[in-house]
Amino acid sequence: MSFIKLKMENDALDDCEEEILVYLEFKDSVNIEKYRNIHILGIDSKNPIVQMDDTFYIGKYDNPFGTYLFFEEDPSPNTDDPLFDRLSEKNLKYVCKTRKCIQMQHAYVSPKEGEDCVPGNQSNKIDDDVKAVNFKTVQEAINTFKTEYRDKTLEPILID
Repeated sequence: MSFIKLKMENDALDDCEEEILVYLEFKDSVNIEKYRNIHILGIDSKNPIVQMDDTFYIGKYDNPFGTYLFFEEDPSPNTDDPLFDRLSEKNLKYVCKTRKCIQMQHAYVSPKEGEDCVPGNQSNKIDDDVKAVNFKTVQEAINTFKTEYRDKTLEPILID
């Protein structure tokens, strides 16, 4: 069980930054600290994808029994009564809470095989035989398209 703090920058407003706390629950034992690059794709989608270096996980939103609380270490703890209150070794302060959890499952990604999957091998084939049309003036083009449109839309309707 672990959580990831995301900072998302808005391209339109360079000064604006949105921070999202995401609670991820992994089926496998995952140490997030060892990964250098963590990317989350489709956080707002039904099944978000997490990429940690070369490892992929696919997720599913879950409603837990209770509330998940987020804490962070407090660098400057204080007490109400320094004479009687002792400070513990690790002092935490409340950050936020959530009632959503993303259940993550290891996903195995394999490259596609076949002729269509090779980059640059796709041909730009046009199935339709479209003949080039040359008009001498813009007015001639407009008149041609008007008559073609009128002929196609005013076809007689047969009623039996």
